[in-house]
Amino acid sequence: MSSDSPFSDVVEGVTKGLLEWSKENISAFIQKLKNKKLAFIEESKTIEIVREQYNSGERKFYKEYIENKQFLFLIELGLTLKKLESEKQKERLQNLREKILKKYGINGLHISAFVQNGILNRYIGILIDELSYAEDPIAQLKKDIEDTLQNIEKHIIFVQAYMKVSDIIKKSSIIVASNSPKIFIVSGVRPNAKLIQDSIEPLKDLLKEYSLERFSSGEKEILFFKRKLT
Repeated sequence: MSSDSPFSDVVEGVTKGLLEWSKENISAFIQKLKNKKLAFIEESKTIEIVREQYNSGERKFYKEYIENKQFLFLIELGLTLKKLESEKQKERLQNLREKILKKYGINGLHISAFVQNGILNRYIGILIDELSYAEDPIAQLKKDIEDTLQNIEKHIIFVQAYMKVSDIIKKSSIIVASNSPKIFIVSGVRPNAKLIQDSIEPLKDLLKEYSLERFSSGEKEILFFKRKLT
């Protein structure tokens, strides 16, 4: 292609440049963007683990129902926390938790912890059990998940070491009375698991409109209170 027009020469140059922009260059460019997104972690081994989660089966499952890209990224970080926990890499685990808190605030950390502690997959399972009552089950499932992640403090208490049983009961009462969540969760890890165990009976007395599903291990205690259908 040739032309006496300067504009045509520019178009020809741009077209040639695009054709010469190889798949390798595009791949490198995409990788650069990913690196920038992960730069806040500042630890190469942890970054590699985060990258691995992108193609994990669990992440692919969540992607079917969660469209928000930031939530999906926080889920990847949560899967990374879970892997670091399973490999007993306590220092990297704590470092990543601190980085998530600094970058995404307490809500971001809680979304990642929601995944790390295995809560999200069971939470979705409970929601699926109730889909037969929805006019559009998939749309309702997506909406419920989005709402929970967007407003996670209205759906769960992460029990902390400074709390007492009375604190858990009081906070649960406030959250449930204010928000009436479909599923209300109380979660804690050792040594706070014992505190949750001691809270079970008072919580059952408080949340009479909910049925209890309990997950207990040596390290974790998770209570799912499911609002009874009327």
